[in-house]
Amino acid sequence: MYSDIFSKMYDAFGWNYYPESFAQLLLRWIDEQGLHINNMLDLGCGTGILCNMIAEHGIETMGMDLSHGMIAMAKQNYPHIVFQQGNMIDWKPEMNFDLVTSTCDAINHILEPEDVKKVMKNVYSYLNPGGVFLFDFLRPGEEADCEPVDMGELDGKRLQFQIYHPKDQFVTLQADLFEGDKLIHTEKIQEHLYEPEWILNVLKETGFQDVRCTDQLLESESGHAATWFIIAKK
Repeated sequence: MYSDIFSKMYDAFGWNYYPESFAQLLLRWIDEQGLHINNMLDLGCGTGILCNMIAEHGIETMGMDLSHGMIAMAKQNYPHIVFQQGNMIDWKPEMNFDLVTSTCDAINHILEPEDVKKVMKNVYSYLNPGGVFLFDFLRPGEEADCEPVDMGELDGKRLQFQIYHPKDQFVTLQADLFEGDKLIHTEKIQEHLYEPEWILNVLKETGFQDVRCTDQLLESESGHAATWFIIAKK
């Protein structure tokens, strides 16, 4: 789980490029599919950027995240939206939803396959009939470590991000915060890379009727090397 320090780093350094671009992609996808979405739940909502952008288009949104720090930042940034802290494995909202999303490979943060199965069953239970569960995930395939990437500098502090790919189905995400040349904080998060076929089978066994996997939501968009989307309809 991300610490409060990392949550503040995440927000302060504007780590918003993915939720912002995904929000535009999602809105176009909803329109192209002709879906009538009244409400949406975002699992692993982070600081609430996706929820806010979707809410600006008239869809009622709610966000949930495991991190207390992320939820605190989300509530501070967007007080008009409901955010709750919880674990997607067993957390249940008090209402059902037309659309449930989970991005930034939040599913990969669940390290045990049995817990992934519990998430799928849990989401299924609070989707409306005909509702859609749309999420992204990282699949196995990349084994080389990436070079450190500077994410930006703010108030004399610099954030650096790196991904380590051991030769198995787990990767480690590391964020380092520097003040000058001094390392003042390190955050490490482990992720489990799941095979697309395995996730699809779990969804079908759960009861989802229309399940597909793609590396692009829109035909006009180019695919991504490691990130895949799964669309599962109840």
